[in-house]
Amino acid sequence: MPKIVVTKEEWIEKGIGNFAVGGADALLIEKMARELGCSKSSFYWYFGDREQFIRCLVDEWVRRATYEVMQCSLMEQSVDARIKVLLTSMFSTHTGKDFVYYLRRMGQENFQYRDLLEKVENDRIDFMTSLLVERGFPQEKAISLATVIYHFYLGWYERNKYLGPTANADQLTALLWEYVIQTEGGIE
Repeated sequence: MPKIVVTKEEWIEKGIGNFAVGGADALLIEKMARELGCSKSSFYWYFGDREQFIRCLVDEWVRRATYEVMQCSLMEQSVDARIKVLLTSMFSTHTGKDFVYYLRRMGQENFQYRDLLEKVENDRIDFMTSLLVERGFPQEKAISLATVIYHFYLGWYERNKYLGPTANADQLTALLWEYVIQTEGGIE
């Protein structure tokens, strides 16, 4: 039987998927190797140990779920378009899984993951704040609105996370735009 070569990226994809449905307890190397159709030695070729693997998964999730979303919104010319792209991305990218929940749980026992998640959430709020300031909001008002928007997102996500991808991202973006951003005194 030919040897099946599995890439580091395939291991990371598998790990992110497993972590999002069961946390670190779902990262069983031998089981994932069977599911990928390879030997577990390929895992150790890419990752020194399970903890290094978990850190790679978390770093990749952070990159995709935060910094890629920010970069995508920066491709837009106007600040209004950047805000709308960001909001739409926030409400259209969930998969019916819960990476954040398991990362938050892991952070209860490991301060490094707690601090990392806090940094990511602060970066998200800071990014939205910067867009709102660019739109014309005073700094303090922008911070308050960005925090409200992020907490609205967390509540929405918690309520809808197991429903899978939703088609109402545009509706939620329009709702936030009308009742939070326009109503609260941004420049029109």
